Amino acid sequence: MFIKKNIYKKIPKLLKLEKPLVVFDIETTGLSLSADKIVELAYIKIWPSGMTKTEDIYLNPEIKISLEAQAVHGIKNRDVKNWPKFRDKSQELWDVFSNCYYSGFNIINFDLPVLRREFIRMGMDFDYNTDQIIDTREIFLKLVPRTLRTTYEYYCKKISRRQHRAVNDTNLALEILVCQLEKYKEIRDWEFINKVHKPSNDDYSDSTRKFYWLRSEAYFAFSKYIDKPLIQVAKDDPKFLEWILKSDFSEEIKNIIRQAQEREKQKERLLDKFIKIKK
Repeated sequence: MFIKKNIYKKIPKLLKLEKPLVVFDIETTGLSLSADKIVELAYIKIWPSGMTKTEDIYLNPEIKISLEAQAVHGIKNRDVKNWPKFRDKSQELWDVFSNCYYSGFNIINFDLPVLRREFIRMGMDFDYNTDQIIDTREIFLKLVPRTLRTTYEYYCKKISRRQHRAVNDTNLALEILVCQLEKYKEIRDWEFINKVHKPSNDDYSDSTRKFYWLRSEAYFAFSKYIDKPLIQVAKDDPKFLEWILKSDFSEEIKNIIRQAQEREKQKERLLDKFIKIKK
């Protein structure tokens, strides 16, 4: 569907677009960048002329949707039976995403790598670099770490009560981008944007950027616990960390998890020892 909305018209002017911008969000079967697949993809494509196309696509991933993922986006295994597969939509999506700028919330760490993997399975080399990315989360993290909805509240001065779905999150991400462009003149400069998306490796606990350092603590840069301290998750939801250890994550990630688990166990042992002494 091709549309023109006032909020979208601001983008080409503020960014001085030379090629289309695709703002998008995906929902997946799980959190593995290499193994999990897309079940929903929503995008808003904005051309330099101001013309806009928006679409919300549901896909049959051909693999089971994890219970954790179902709890997040509400899409069940029974829902996908008659939906098209990615291969059915691959050329259409290739035409949408090729040779564009890309924007969304946390797309640099999750959405873009997962989408690229889907294209690779089709024998299509969807390549991109940080010069093409405007990640609203990365921009906001330079100032104050927040989730998508608190970022939306901060910039747009509104509270979102929409369900956590790709099409809703895509629209939230776009509204955030417009507000950021209006608030910060510096992010209308592509050189500055590129610097935002090329942080020092010292900012991250691991090479895949799943965790980042803040006040000498490792924080999640992905999953439902994004921007939450790892040590707190180790205490509150140890089963989630066990799931990561059993899933398709790198040994580097798993070692960080194990260290957090050991720290939590040490705290528990010290607490038990203290209680015994008090008795």
